[in-house]
Amino acid sequence: MIKWLQKITLLLFSVTLVAFIAFSVIDRIKTDTTVPVITVESDTIEMSVRDSKEMLLRGVTAFDEKDGDITDKVLVESVSKFITPGECTVTYAVSDSDRHVSKVTRTLRYTDYTTPEFYMKRALVYSVDEDVDIRSAIGARDCIDGDISDKVTITATDFVENTAGVFTVSVSAANSMGDMIYLDVTVHVEGNETMAPQIQLEKSLIYVKKGETPVFEDYIKEVTVNGVLMKNYNLLVSTNYDCDKEGTYNVHFYISTNEGYEGHSILTVVVE
Repeated sequence: MIKWLQKITLLLFSVTLVAFIAFSVIDRIKTDTTVPVITVESDTIEMSVRDSKEMLLRGVTAFDEKDGDITDKVLVESVSKFITPGECTVTYAVSDSDRHVSKVTRTLRYTDYTTPEFYMKRALVYSVDEDVDIRSAIGARDCIDGDISDKVTITATDFVENTAGVFTVSVSAANSMGDMIYLDVTVHVEGNETMAPQIQLEKSLIYVKKGETPVFEDYIKEVTVNGVLMKNYNLLVSTNYDCDKEGTYNVHFYISTNEGYEGHSILTVVVE
């Protein structure tokens, strides 16, 4: 009896083993072990900063031996920070029906990228009685992110509150791609004269190319005294501007009245 039980047990074990092996072989045959393949037309894609994100998928296709064409499943997994200004790496990913994932990268080059620039909401000339808020006076714009004034940071300054004098302020800002810009400016804090002319400028900060010399007087928008527009005034322009040397320069506008009162404003010029 015991021998029969042993034979039956051995037979059942053998049948189970054969079935398991057969199932494993069939399952392995049916299982897709291939991975999808992503193909890009070129290792580099060029596009405008104004183009939509969908343009990143231009020239990208994907194929899987089991699923066939799966181009519509390709995703932009990530876009790196700039390697050099205007140039970064795009990573694409695709998954087939068996969740096999493939990735590929290529270089993205923006053909019309320009580095962010600072702008000033007012000239950096204050009276000793005025609240000197340097941070809110300086903004920045970027061709990709738009206004990035919230990214402007004061990195150094020797400014002393409620004190007349000339102070140096260093600011920086970066766009979402990691392109960092820097600027050193001077802040003038002066005495307050009620009857002094107030000079309004069209812009308080401009960028010019090396070799260019703008007509600085054209940036004077209007001159007022206690809100009354002045049409006739004496103007003195003083600057160390050198169009042949890159750097940041101050153009000082001094406007005086016949009564001897003098107003002062500054146009900051960056030569690139």
